Amino acid sequence: MDQFFGEVTDQKKHPTSITKSAFFQARKQLSHTAFIDLNAQLISSVYKSPSHLKKWRGLRLCAVDGTSIRLPDTPDVTKHFGAHKGREGQANCTMGMASTFYDVLNKLIIDSSIHPSGTSEKSCVPQHLSHATKNDLILYDRGYPAFWLYAFHLKHNIAFCMRAKTNQCLAVKSFIESKQKETTVTYHPNGPSQRTCLDKGLPIQPITLRLIRVDLPNEVEVLITNLLDASTYESSAFKSLYHLRWGIEENYKRLKQWVEIENFSGKSVLSVKQDFYAKIVAANVTSLMVMEAQVQANNQTKKCKLKYQVNFAHALSKMKHQIPKLLLRSGIAFLQTIQRIINLISTRREAVRKGRKAPRHLKNIKNDIHFAAYKSAL
Repeated sequence: MDQFFGEVTDQKKHPTSITKSAFFQARKQLSHTAFIDLNAQLISSVYKSPSHLKKWRGLRLCAVDGTSIRLPDTPDVTKHFGAHKGREGQANCTMGMASTFYDVLNKLIIDSSIHPSGTSEKSCVPQHLSHATKNDLILYDRGYPAFWLYAFHLKHNIAFCMRAKTNQCLAVKSFIESKQKETTVTYHPNGPSQRTCLDKGLPIQPITLRLIRVDLPNEVEVLITNLLDASTYESSAFKSLYHLRWGIEENYKRLKQWVEIENFSGKSVLSVKQDFYAKIVAANVTSLMVMEAQVQANNQTKKCKLKYQVNFAHALSKMKHQIPKLLLRSGIAFLQTIQRIINLISTRREAVRKGRKAPRHLKNIKNDIHFAAYKSAL
């Protein structure tokens, strides 16, 4: 609290006698939905002028994915969110499930949500897609393919590309065996799929989709999409397209390591939700600052041999104590604060060296909570 008031008021006048009890009583009066609404306003204002934003062939390229979130081990939080059972000799771990709808090219979290640990990732999609447009292309991992989800996208005229499970669907298995680069397949809903569609108010007519083969060094990947026009969206483009989905995985790493979204400041369900959604806003504000700072960095390094990118971790560390000022200031003072931050961030950049590889060491990944490349943005 001393830090906060020191940032937003005169250092000599800020109060120093705020009790812990007073702080938590005041905090109980703040709904977590305030941060959801704040993020919605922020995102809405960004996409009102989309000319400066990156796109893929004229489409806003997004991804939807979920992740497990470690939560405070308190009775209140555990009762609401649930826990993952520990192995023999280990205690259970209180966990939640977070899901995000993410613009992978512009590094913006369009929508997010946090749920009990047993929540299905697919069940979060309709809420996310209420923020989608007809100019979106949405990427999904192999846990998402389902007839009702295909029907949902077609009903709302939203393009998608999903990775298929190659060992379950007979149509996918047959396609792999055919050695074809692409084909179209008509999916017919079975009984459970029909009931799910009817419960969700979705059509149950057969759906024709496109399968695309992607050969990787050690496996064959099959992508399912409703982009049926092969002349506009040629099959050779989908390998690099789907690779861009990895941006949402990198976003979760940033949230967990740099933003410390699992480091909660309270032990109640309300405080968990407040912290989660507030940090989503903080990450988005930082992304916008980095976006503009990158333009300045490009101009400052255009004569250099290598390309340079703004250091996102440094940007987060600089934004930590600036966001309260941005929320409380207006007019010229507001614009001056933004420009000062952008100027500072643009000077902290790293060279981008193409062709470099960093092998993933998965042996002890469950125990490696903090990675050297994703240190806390202090």
